[in-house]
Amino acid sequence: MRSIITNYRNHEAVSPVIGIMLMLVVTIIIATVVSAFGSGLVDSQSKALQAKIGATFSVSQGMTITHDGGDAIPLDDLIFITNNGDGFGPNAQKVTTQQIDLNLITDKEGNPVFSTNSIGGKSSFNPGDTLYITPYNCTCSLLQYSVSAPLFENVGDSHCMSEGVWDWENYPTTYEGNSCDALWKLCFKNPDNVGKVFIFKASDRDGNIISTCEVKITS
Repeated sequence: MRSIITNYRNHEAVSPVIGIMLMLVVTIIIATVVSAFGSGLVDSQSKALQAKIGATFSVSQGMTITHDGGDAIPLDDLIFITNNGDGFGPNAQKVTTQQIDLNLITDKEGNPVFSTNSIGGKSSFNPGDTLYITPYNCTCSLLQYSVSAPLFENVGDSHCMSEGVWDWENYPTTYEGNSCDALWKLCFKNPDNVGKVFIFKASDRDGNIISTCEVKITS
C-alpha cells in the first residue's frame, strides 16, 4: 500500500516537470521563429537602396541629375521617370508619366553613361556624381517622346482637331485644346512653361522608388 502511494506521489511530481519542459521547448521554438523572421526582415530592408537624387532643368542649358547623398546605385539597376506637375493642367500629372531614355544621359565630358555603364570608370551612380542631358536632348521629341509623338502624326487627325474634346483613353497627351498645339504646352522645353514644375523620380528596375523631387523649369 505504501509503495502504491509513493508511486502516485512520484507521478504527481513528474507531471509538473514535464509541463515545464514542454513550455520551455515551445518558448524556444517561438523565439527561433521570431528571430529568423526578424533577421530576414532586416536583410530585406538592407537591400532597399536609399539615396537623395536631385535634378535641375533649364530651357537653354539642359538638365542635370545629381546624387546628393545616400547609397551608391548600380547603373544597370537605375531608371528615371518624369511626369508633368499640376501646373500644366488638369490630370496632366496622371497621363504624362514616362521613363527617360537612358541613351540621352552623359557625363560632364559628353560621354554616354548608360551605354558604357560607367561614370568616369565607375559602374554606379555615387554621392557627388552629376549626370547631364544636353539642351538638344531635352527637346520634347527626345526627352518626352510619349508627349510629342502625336505631333509627328497627321495634324488633321480628329484627335488633334476636335475642339473641346479630350479622348484621353486613346490619346492621353491631347487635352483641352482644339489642335495639336495642346501637346506643345506639355513640353518642358516650351519657354512658356518657365516657372512650372515637373516630378522627377529615380527608381530601380523592380519599380521601387529610390527618390522623388520636384523640378522647377528655368530659362
